[in-house]
Amino acid sequence: MLLKLVFCCQIATILGLFWNHEVCYNDIGCFKNNNPFDNSYGELPDSPESIKVRAFLWTQRNPEFPAELFYKEPQSIADSNFDARRPTKMLIHGFESSKDASPVVANLSRAFIKTGDYNVIGIDWSAGAKKFYPKAVANTRVVGAILQSLISVLQAQFSLKLADLHVIGHSLGAHIAGYVGHRVPGIARITGLDPAGPAFTKSDAIVRLDPTDALYVDAIHSDGAPLQDAGFGTILSMGHKDFYPNGGQVQPGCPAPISTTVEQLLTGQLSSAFATVSCAHDRAIWYFIESVLNANCQFTAHPCGSWATFKAGNCASCGGLPCPVMGINSSNTNVTGKFYLNTNKQSPFCVGNVSD
Repeated sequence: MLLKLVFCCQIATILGLFWNHEVCYNDIGCFKNNNPFDNSYGELPDSPESIKVRAFLWTQRNPEFPAELFYKEPQSIADSNFDARRPTKMLIHGFESSKDASPVVANLSRAFIKTGDYNVIGIDWSAGAKKFYPKAVANTRVVGAILQSLISVLQAQFSLKLADLHVIGHSLGAHIAGYVGHRVPGIARITGLDPAGPAFTKSDAIVRLDPTDALYVDAIHSDGAPLQDAGFGTILSMGHKDFYPNGGQVQPGCPAPISTTVEQLLTGQLSSAFATVSCAHDRAIWYFIESVLNANCQFTAHPCGSWATFKAGNCASCGGLPCPVMGINSSNTNVTGKFYLNTNKQSPFCVGNVSD
């Protein structure tokens, strides 16, 4: 998968020199592939009809069988259990995934329904995500535009308040959340769960998740190793608070990606190889899920200049202020920056302060 991603990016860079530079789609506007949106290696986004973005609503009244919402058919929303008096969580999966395959939708939705009275909207853009990587990168922009349209309908016709909206995205889904926030100013919170690094780390802030995309943006970095070391995330700061569990590059309990993956590929274990390189990338999701389900333990983090400094024991204080916590209970305070913490290598991951 890693070699495929690198190879595809190189080929797309060459072919991109000969491709069109703009596409336009009814209702959602035009998209160019020139600077700063040249991070898709010349690829332009597919049409909405090709990407097939779908939205599904879970509530405590329908926890098992979600209602599908169609922004062009508001009656589908009226017939659902959507209620703007509840907080709304919007969940977005990443590359090569779907609402059923990604724990950010499949598992986190259940965690929210179990613990609170929410509107939980899971987004499936699998038809646009299961492409070679540069095309999936380009497709994120159309997904963001479509979700803007959905939110606009929820606001105008169903009284959704942006102060009650929390958008949570994993990998490429984190950057989709950023596009949504750029298009819909005033969203209360966006959480990026291991935001994708390839094609975004060196991009302009407008191309990726950044602190201007919501009133509060927090990010959890769990797979920020360089791409050549099978890192799918990034250590680049993207929020008001950026959390780096175990340093943010590799996670305890996950196999060493390079040596293990090579061995698995040589022995034909393709599914195992994908699980190996995805382990740390998905771990940000599982940390967040645990923060929702286990209110008795907080993922307490500390401000620090680097992981090495934190490991040396030089960042034990939070300057007399309450230490930030990673996960659902992270809050918008004046304290911003990078925060480090340790976790266990398996669930329960939390080793933070246990409440009485």
